[in-house]
Amino acid sequence: MTGITAAQAVTAALVARGRSGQGQHVRLSMLDAVVAFMWSSDMGEQTFVGKEVSSARAATFIDLIYETKSDYISVSVMSDEQWRGLCNAVGHPEWFEDDRFKTAAGRDRYANDRLELTQAALLEKNASEWLEILDAAGVACAPVLKRHEMIHHPQVEASGIVVETEHPHAGRLRQARNAARFEATPTEIRHGAPHHGEHTRAIMSELGFSVAEIDGLIADGVIGDFQLAAGSST
Repeated sequence: MTGITAAQAVTAALVARGRSGQGQHVRLSMLDAVVAFMWSSDMGEQTFVGKEVSSARAATFIDLIYETKSDYISVSVMSDEQWRGLCNAVGHPEWFEDDRFKTAAGRDRYANDRLELTQAALLEKNASEWLEILDAAGVACAPVLKRHEMIHHPQVEASGIVVETEHPHAGRLRQARNAARFEATPTEIRHGAPHHGEHTRAIMSELGFSVAEIDGLIADGVIGDFQLAAGSST
């Protein structure tokens, strides 16, 4: 997280330098980066000074995870329209007329009652059935996928997010491509740092040393050679 924040900060500083012609020193710590990143998603309860709320109460404002007959799904009903859609989708239109749930404030105040009713209803069908029904009703919903399921999700596969490549030493690897796709300067996956001494001969050759000179320096222990080290018994 700190690395990402640092990259964003450097980019912003470069833009500022391009506009003003003046460079600057940027300071950043891991603690700064994590607190700033987590605040918007996990610290909402502490935002309003003198009006702090409990973390359990604050959590009712975010998407929630529900168990179905088969798997788990995420369902969010923030607006009146979404709440009406959910009530109709689960076969309980009378919930929309319930005085406790007629307004967003009421649905927050009686969150426990609302969540218990919703959870009980969603246990009646499989996740795939509910996702289709809720989507048709205009209710925000999504599957909750395990890690091995996520990499084979149709959208992930269609977007080519997860790629497989051959690593020269570790074998075949699976990893996510760079999230940003550049039209003029496409990114590529480079497999980690080189081994110690892996590029010794190429670098020394570029510097003008002959093969004999390089062999001599390696033999004298002045420079290292990955091929020799990898093949040695020590």
